[in-house]
Amino acid sequence: MLLCTAMLCGCSKVYMPPVQVEGVHSDYGERLRVLTRQYVAIDDHVTLVDDAQQGDRTLQLQLVRDTAGVVVVFEMRKAKDNSLIWAYRHIAYDPNEFIPIVSRVSKEKIR
Repeated sequence: MLLCTAMLCGCSKVYMPPVQVEGVHSDYGERLRVLTRQYVAIDDHVTLVDDAQQGDRTLQLQLVRDTAGVVVVFEMRKAKDNSLIWAYRHIAYDPNEFIPIVSRVSKEKIR
């Protein structure tokens, strides 16, 4: 049903693989993934798919430990050739800062 809805409304289909983490506990990666899925689900122009073969774009999330905090990286890539469409990086000093970061990215970038 979701696939039919996406085809009718011209929504982009986005695949989101597990978050890549470097020097950060995997629980933070899962928290970032859940928050991103929730915010993207609100958008009528984007449908998240569970299989990379179904998506026309891939949203890769990364968390990388930095001396001051954690760098949160979002990259949107074309599924066909894996070429970069856009990238957004932001440093979070506390896991509670994930919410405003995800909110901003979902409103301004993910479409």
